Amino acid sequence: MQKIAKAIRMISLIAAAVFVCGLAAPAPALAAKAKDKQEAGIGYVNRQQVFAAYPGIEELMQQLQTLRQAAQKEYDEQSKDLPAEARQALNDKIARTEAQKEDALMQPVSDKIGAAIQAVAADKGLAAVIDAASVAYGGTDITADVIAKLKP
Repeated sequence: MQKIAKAIRMISLIAAAVFVCGLAAPAPALAAKAKDKQEAGIGYVNRQQVFAAYPGIEELMQQLQTLRQAAQKEYDEQSKDLPAEARQALNDKIARTEAQKEDALMQPVSDKIGAAIQAVAADKGLAAVIDAASVAYGGTDITADVIAKLKP
């Protein structure tokens, strides 16, 4: 039971890393466009704040929680009489399936947030956008603009 919870946490961290990398990928294209503008700069965005403000995020998080509970229940039911190796294999299989389902739910959110960041950066003539946690000094905070862009 603890193994599946640990695996699900690990998969969630991996999904978050993929999410972060996906948002950083458009930076070279934005940099090339921004070179033509006189006021090319660096922006930053608080992705956690944007994610928390995403329309419908509460329902998505509830769906994720339901998926995790179902996966735990499935593991508990199927692993009762299995030897350790078989339990580990079952745990891995369920964790992979769970990760695929989570990715399918969260990918559209990631895509929309990435597109909103790109659009705001282009509007403001920013050469690059980084995560707010990485900023020590300077830059343009575009968090509120990205949240506004995502609102229906």
